[in-house]
Amino acid sequence: MLESVPREHPALNMSEIPTCEEGIVLVNFLNQFLKASALDAVFNEQPGSQHQPEPLLQEPLATAMREGTKVIHRAAETSVFTRRFLKGDITREEYGRYLLSLYFVYQKMEDLLKRHKDHPVVKLIYFPEELNREMTLVQDLDYFYGKDLAAALRMDPMSKTPAVQSYLDTLDAACSVSPSLLIAHSYSRYLGDLSGGQMLAKRLKKCILHLQEDDASWDSTDGLAFYHFNLGNQAEFKDYFRHQLNGAQVDADMRDLIVQEAVRSFELNIAVFDEVQRLSDAGQLVPMKRARNRQSRKSAPAPSNLSCYIMGTTLSITALAIGYQLYKRLYKD
Repeated sequence: MLESVPREHPALNMSEIPTCEEGIVLVNFLNQFLKASALDAVFNEQPGSQHQPEPLLQEPLATAMREGTKVIHRAAETSVFTRRFLKGDITREEYGRYLLSLYFVYQKMEDLLKRHKDHPVVKLIYFPEELNREMTLVQDLDYFYGKDLAAALRMDPMSKTPAVQSYLDTLDAACSVSPSLLIAHSYSRYLGDLSGGQMLAKRLKKCILHLQEDDASWDSTDGLAFYHFNLGNQAEFKDYFRHQLNGAQVDADMRDLIVQEAVRSFELNIAVFDEVQRLSDAGQLVPMKRARNRQSRKSAPAPSNLSCYIMGTTLSITALAIGYQLYKRLYKD
């Protein structure tokens, strides 16, 4: 070890250091356990530097977000509007207002995701071809309101209700802190659309579009483009999305902020639900055009026994009446 100390070291006079066989033996023994790199770390350590502890293992980010949003997720499912939605008890005007609110939310969120698509965290969950919903919402709004009225509503600043504006402002504020927070909103919206949204689509087919499962148009996406994803196996895609989330390189502080932002995203969606309910109760929803007359291609049902009986009886009575009139004429003449 001493031989590794430079002869010109200012603090040592090597010629004055006495030899010690025991010391040499000790040094040789220690050298078996200390590599040159370790010795360099000892002798070259900068003043004031501190040893950094190894980071503790943390649960995956997707798991942390799921666990962190459990309570607020249940609250979202029990809001008045959501419960009515699940029961198929909402009106076309209420659903139209909900679609309009979502249009502004997705327009803002997807614009921010595109703007920050090269951010090391955002790019992990940026799948515009597979997930973007803005244009599907345009299609659905056109279907329910008609193109002219739908376009006017999208352009009208008054369409951005207080709950919607609060959502948009929160998205901007999140990006001003860090674009990494966008993954919280992407997580809550897109995974929700791929999961519970599919169940809501079935309710809409029955309560809004008045379809039955044996109707030929049951699988049509007219009015339901928002819930239609060209993903193939949706379960596999959701697993891949979570895998990408877990690959985000964020520190503990940013991790906590992302979970908090996910909770905030659920709160904002609850506020949108509640606002639709309030507008409906106050009679302030925009009237919607009349429903399209969807033709069912089901084959005509076979006539029942009762129908056949009634038809046969009617024909018999008619024949008797005609026969009686002919009889009267013949014998009268």
